[in-house]
Amino acid sequence: MDIPFQNIIRLCKNEAVPNIYDVSAEGFDRLSAYRQVELHTVLYPYSRQVSSQDIAFYPFEEYVHDVLSQQRSAYATRRSQFNELFGLLLGVAIALIFAHFKPEDLFSIESIVSVFGAYTIGKELWDDIGRALVHVTKDWSIRVQDSYYRYRLEKHTTLTGYSFLAKRHRYGKLVVLPEKIDFIKQSNSQTLRMAFDMRETDVPAGVATHIHSIHVEPEVLEAFEEAGFLFGCKLSLNKRFLGITSSLELFQSVDGCLRGCLAADGTWVEDAVFYRRTFSLGYVKWYWKKGLIHDRTIVRCE
Repeated sequence: MDIPFQNIIRLCKNEAVPNIYDVSAEGFDRLSAYRQVELHTVLYPYSRQVSSQDIAFYPFEEYVHDVLSQQRSAYATRRSQFNELFGLLLGVAIALIFAHFKPEDLFSIESIVSVFGAYTIGKELWDDIGRALVHVTKDWSIRVQDSYYRYRLEKHTTLTGYSFLAKRHRYGKLVVLPEKIDFIKQSNSQTLRMAFDMRETDVPAGVATHIHSIHVEPEVLEAFEEAGFLFGCKLSLNKRFLGITSSLELFQSVDGCLRGCLAADGTWVEDAVFYRRTFSLGYVKWYWKKGLIHDRTIVRCE
């Protein structure tokens, strides 16, 4: 296994504002052959004086906060339609049973209430079935898993173009917004998941793009930098054919002054990238192949 590119993700301390670290992508145009590119970043500070409350991932933390507080945002909550489809199928099945055994009662109040009840129960039942399948198959090579993303980008408006122009002046780089995101804030770490639709992402060759910023509270900045931190990245390159998604997933982290990855047995390997080849159909995912790629860099810290 080999990858034809290096140094895609860059973490750099902002020269003008010392408590801000900027995450950018260089060479996004090299990934245009893929249908979708997923980028997940995680930050874990080593100092016990620093918690996730002292760190913010902007602008996505603000977007998620606005959604949860029911304010207008660039993103909106995604709705799963599988439970509604299952409920609809169950309702249709009940209607067909009435049509076969009691056709004269098909449009009666009893029949309508039964069909509506089957639809409602089917939606709840699918949620329970889905959770059970995720739990049972979590250690299998072929498993059922929830979607990584809870929020989707709202449709662009005319004023969006002006917003992107202003952001380019603010960050000094082209700004691209992912199609889907999720943000997880735990006690000591934060994780941002992003999925970019490459059909909608137009990045000229050689142009660096701003992904997000990491803001550290000034009063804990010294402790944050002295103790160090783990900055990890997952880059998933996805192609789709006949509804099946083929993915090359790449993992690499910056651990203090070291760059490397965890092998399948949990050991740290310097200057390497851990990879997985997977295939997905809906929520079903097959983990086909995994291994190490040596002497490759996808994330660098400056």
